Amino acid sequence: TILLIVMTVAIAGLLYAWLNGLFSSLATSTSQQENKLTQVASFYISQVYANSGNLYAIIYNNGNVPIVESNIQGVAQEYYTSNDSFDGNTYVCSSASTGTIPPGSQAIVQLNCQSSSTIISNAQSGNYYYVFTLSYNGVSESATLS
Repeated sequence: TILLIVMTVAIAGLLYAWLNGLFSSLATSTSQQENKLTQVASFYISQVYANSGNLYAIIYNNGNVPIVESNIQGVAQEYYTSNDSFDGNTYVCSSASTGTIPPGSQAIVQLNCQSSSTIISNAQSGNYYYVFTLSYNGVSESATLS
């Protein structure tokens, strides 16, 4: 009788240890997956402006992961000021900055665009304005340079 009780307790202990290890690894992997899903890249552009022959964007990181400035890409589309129509010119832009923007912070990011000098002079002439659409990790935001 004592031998049966000891064997039952031993089997129950082994079963408990095996199931505990199985479920704790499942809980850990589920927790890690949840953390990945809740990491969101999000930002908005408060202003795009020209200064000293360069283009800049003020970007606020309202997500919960840092934004790597060098990974920001975008386009600038040219519009006639007189009638708000798109004239067909599009310029590819990228960030010239190399820092990171922590969550809840903002930074001034320098933009390198095709024909930056043309964009700046056209915007300053008042004949054109530009809509900049910047993207980071699948998230896009737009702002206007006029």
